[in-house]
Amino acid sequence: MHLLLKPGTWPKAWIKLQQQKPAAPVCALAVCSRPQSFWPWMRRRQNGTFLQDVFYCRPQCLETALIGQLSRLRILSPSPQPPNRIPLGLLMVARGKLTYVEVRAALEAQRRARYGKIGEWIEKLGFATEQEVTSALAVQWGCPVAASFEPTSTPFVGDIPLPILDAFQMLPFNYVASSNTLYLAFGERVDHAALFAIEKILGCRTQPGVAGRKIIARQLEAMRQLPRPSEVEFGPIKDLAEMAHIAASYTSRLVPHKVRLVRVGAFIWLRLDARANSLSDVTNLVFRLSADDGRAVYGAPPFRDLDLAAITTVAPWQRSDPR
Repeated sequence: MHLLLKPGTWPKAWIKLQQQKPAAPVCALAVCSRPQSFWPWMRRRQNGTFLQDVFYCRPQCLETALIGQLSRLRILSPSPQPPNRIPLGLLMVARGKLTYVEVRAALEAQRRARYGKIGEWIEKLGFATEQEVTSALAVQWGCPVAASFEPTSTPFVGDIPLPILDAFQMLPFNYVASSNTLYLAFGERVDHAALFAIEKILGCRTQPGVAGRKIIARQLEAMRQLPRPSEVEFGPIKDLAEMAHIAASYTSRLVPHKVRLVRVGAFIWLRLDARANSLSDVTNLVFRLSADDGRAVYGAPPFRDLDLAAITTVAPWQRSDPR
């Protein structure tokens, strides 16, 4: 402090103070051509962006890295969905909620219509209620039932793009801050690959749950009516150069502190944090990949999730009071 009272010592004291500050991270791009300053402490003043927790010093370096990341994610073949432990129809027969005749009827209706899940057709034909189907789904996937929830009051609900929520028929329904765990309810099929992708991009743990298919659909429809200014969707898009140009345009305009991106099914999701530890300055870019890209994307499971041949083994469980 006494040095600051002597004007002749100001430059030396200021330089010493700057030298005591931690050095700026070095650009991760191997071909970065930015000239380095003669004084190391001058480099601490440079701006830059962290992409996947790796530092890039200039927009040009960030764009080059983005092209590489987008190219890798675009050609990524997602892991196939694991088979269910036990088909839903067979599970409901074992629980005494259906007969094998009703399951066969639901499967036949699904086959003729060529759309919908087996649980949906069980409900449509009046063989079981939505609550009974949801309870069976919870047993099938080994996760709890979200009986009632208000997703708009759950943290992170605005941070997950609506197209991704809609594609997987899922919604956040609870967040536990003490364990940094986000719970997401699925209305049809629990997708663990989507949960893992959300973990990576939001930096939290995720746990699945199930909710009524109609409840999820109503909540998603209500969310569509609300403005989402921090969310932009592009596509279907196939051109890698176009994706990279759009991403670079947003990063150069917003100058984010941190950028993360991940592949979620048929989407590439970029999350731009303009300021560290701030939720109000987050922009989500969603690239919907072209269906004719010739690469595997997450799709609906086979429309028959219970083999007719397997139903014949259920006969001993048939109830005596067929519906």
